[in-house]
Amino acid sequence: MLPDVDQALVDYLKSHPTLTPLHGGRVGTKLQTTATAVRIACVGGGHPWPWEGLPEYQVEWWGGTEFEAKRLARAGEQALWDFLSAFDWVTGVSVPLTQLWSPDETSGRPRVITQVQYRVHPEEA
Repeated sequence: MLPDVDQALVDYLKSHPTLTPLHGGRVGTKLQTTATAVRIACVGGGHPWPWEGLPEYQVEWWGGTEFEAKRLARAGEQALWDFLSAFDWVTGVSVPLTQLWSPDETSGRPRVITQVQYRVHPEEA
């Protein structure tokens, strides 16, 4: 069985030592604050074999200011690459969209978007 990549990614980014001072632990699949935060959404991906998954995520880096959002995105994208070495069941990473400046259409809040895809395999028993 493939691991719960969604939860592992949230937990990883929430506790990452470089990111925690920037987002204050506000990482999840829902945005419930106007403070600097990270929102993660699984946008699909493939499952080419029973032993391989290719989940893809949209990661939104939110800030109170443009500077905060962009700083969080730069540090966060490095952490997304580092996720590859954090778990032995993650064997590949691809970042098809990097640092797209995209303020929220409704609130105008500063936001940067990244898309990342991982190659994952079942955890070793």
